[in-house]
Amino acid sequence: MSHLKLIVGAGARDALRWARQHLYALLILTPLVLGMTYAGVGRLVSEHAELEPSPVACVLLAVLAVACLVALSMSRASTELYHLRGPESALDTLPVSVDTHLWSALAQRIARTAAVGLVALVARVTLGGGDGAATTATTGASLLLPSLVLFVGLLALVETLLALGWIHGGRVRGRARAALSFAALLPTVAACGLLLLMIVGPGKLAARWHAGLLVGSALLSAALFFVVLRLHRSWRASDLEYAKRLQPGSRLSMGGARALRRLFKSPPVAAQLARDMRLTLRGFSSAVYAVAGIAALVFVVLLAALTTGWLPSGVARTGFEATWLLPVMAVKFAAVFACATLASLVPVLVAHQAPHLWLERSVGTPGAELWRAKLWYARLISLPAPLIAWALGAASGAVPLFYVLPLFGEVVWLWWLVSTVVGTLAYEMPDQPGLAIILMLCAGLAAGFVVSLLWPMGLALYAFGLQQMFMRGQHLAHLHLVKEGD
Repeated sequence: MSHLKLIVGAGARDALRWARQHLYALLILTPLVLGMTYAGVGRLVSEHAELEPSPVACVLLAVLAVACLVALSMSRASTELYHLRGPESALDTLPVSVDTHLWSALAQRIARTAAVGLVALVARVTLGGGDGAATTATTGASLLLPSLVLFVGLLALVETLLALGWIHGGRVRGRARAALSFAALLPTVAACGLLLLMIVGPGKLAARWHAGLLVGSALLSAALFFVVLRLHRSWRASDLEYAKRLQPGSRLSMGGARALRRLFKSPPVAAQLARDMRLTLRGFSSAVYAVAGIAALVFVVLLAALTTGWLPSGVARTGFEATWLLPVMAVKFAAVFACATLASLVPVLVAHQAPHLWLERSVGTPGAELWRAKLWYARLISLPAPLIAWALGAASGAVPLFYVLPLFGEVVWLWWLVSTVVGTLAYEMPDQPGLAIILMLCAGLAAGFVVSLLWPMGLALYAFGLQQMFMRGQHLAHLHLVKEGD
């Protein structure tokens, strides 16, 4: 217990030291980004009752949100469990028990999931919970606290268990077993989603399910804790070395690296871009799987919308007006959403590479080249999105034949614009990848959706608005390089 107090205390002091160094990001940028998100999405839904999702849609959205949180957190949870790339790695050389390592990792994970719970509470207050005053008074007073506690604890246990399975599955190469384990946790993810919905909008869930959900979640949390404890004791010693030299997955071929060097005149940009693509193909973060899954889900929804008659084709048009046909707009919106989602890997990659910036400094890489590499990374990583969306639209037959080629030009233009907007913001908040993802998604989606309605507007945006963003992005990349070198 004394070892645990020392470890947790050291972690808390390190977190406070980090907070003092990033007061601007915490006190100004965080409220600004979250306020922009609420103003753009929350107010739109609250002021238009017809846009409010149904209870079934709310359940699906809550479960999807939890699934994304779990997928995004696997890399960080594995870092906490195995002390990767941090000063905590010295603990492995000290006489610290296996259970103490787990308890310290769970303490860090619970602190992070508690922040998610705090955001859910803020959403409940700002969005009104989606129910009436009477329901809010009774349900909120009696079930809010247990729902919040169970949500935080269960989410932390799920993330820890998946991190254990991710590392162990990579070491033993048991991909089939790992896939079955992930599938077995789907009910637990669903329970977390329902708890999240009870916090944000209890009126969306039938009252008769509340007590049963709380009891079931408590039992599930207890069972999950003992599973995590047993697996950690069995796997940690054998998985520790593999976790510290983790480089799973495929590689970018040397031919691909040489092709990038021929494509770009700047050798530093080509070298950084080849390295970034290798890291992505190796799955440097669980965020790679999360964004790939979300993009795949977007394409599945697009295919269903185009082939099942959800979207009426409208009146046949033979001119430029065909750009506003519902199937055409669906293809463009899907391309924009998938592009922004894939390109949002940029801030995660920037944060992952921050401890290794000495490589760029040792060879004298300028900040402008550093920024340009991330800009092209955003473009290349999101390139499949418009091609897949256009192919689905053309193959489904929902898009008029005469407009197939013009639609290809539109989705390519939307890809270039959205990926450029996201890539330009690569170093806007390098120390806050979570907030940077929100900022980039808001900026990319806003630009893409507006230009989808009238693509010539993107020419003015690109010619006048983005030029200032280019200069700012290069300047911020230089500051990030210099700051990390202090």
